[in-house]
Amino acid sequence: MAKMTVGDLQQMKRDGKKIAVAVVYEHNMTKICEKAGVDLLSVGDSLGRYFLGHATPDDTTVEDIVPFARAVARAAERAVVNVDMPRPTCMAGPKEVEKAARLYKEAGADSAKVDIRGHEEELLDEIHATIEAGLASYPQIGFATFELERNGRHGSPAEHDYILKWANAVQDAGASMLDLSMTSAEIYADVCRGLRIPVLNGPAVPEADGKILSIYGASGYWISSMDQTARPSAARYIYDVAKQTIDDIHAGKWESR
Repeated sequence: MAKMTVGDLQQMKRDGKKIAVAVVYEHNMTKICEKAGVDLLSVGDSLGRYFLGHATPDDTTVEDIVPFARAVARAAERAVVNVDMPRPTCMAGPKEVEKAARLYKEAGADSAKVDIRGHEEELLDEIHATIEAGLASYPQIGFATFELERNGRHGSPAEHDYILKWANAVQDAGASMLDLSMTSAEIYADVCRGLRIPVLNGPAVPEADGKILSIYGASGYWISSMDQTARPSAARYIYDVAKQTIDDIHAGKWESR
């Protein structure tokens, strides 16, 4: 199984092939997604909330992320491995983003996402800092909050001009991919058509270069999914197995091995 590179993802865009991205945090889910044919594995800073019990993703640190990133990179045989830099680290500027070197040296990541939404001008140099750390740069621009208009996404003419300006700026600065958040489908489509690099996340418009899948949510591997009926619930299945086994143990019923 040949290892993919960020250059391969860029070639997929040029060839008109869609890029499948999966958010993963650990070894087994990485193996499952690789077997399913994923192209890009992304270790989200959301792991702090979902796996470590932090109140918000902003409580996640680089120290938290490194062992998870290492587990994913160790399991990945084909897909490109991206790791999110925690947002507070990104907001602290390029000097803090130099910590991305740990994701390359200690974890073996291929790229790092730096969240510069709303601070594109003052944080543009984080793209260079990520590259200097040995990683491809995957900046996130756009907006951090929903709006009430246009199906919950920003889409005014001024916002259109703002996003197009900074999308081209991050590409010119050396970004390998772009994460575009909370824009209208029209803006997202214009950015996808206008850039040479893959644009991932955002509305699932036909022009999108790919789609990010939260496999944990899609499979129902959250406690909140246990009572849902419309979609699969891995949490319910695991609960049923655990409950039966625990009840058997309490009743003194198990096989000696």
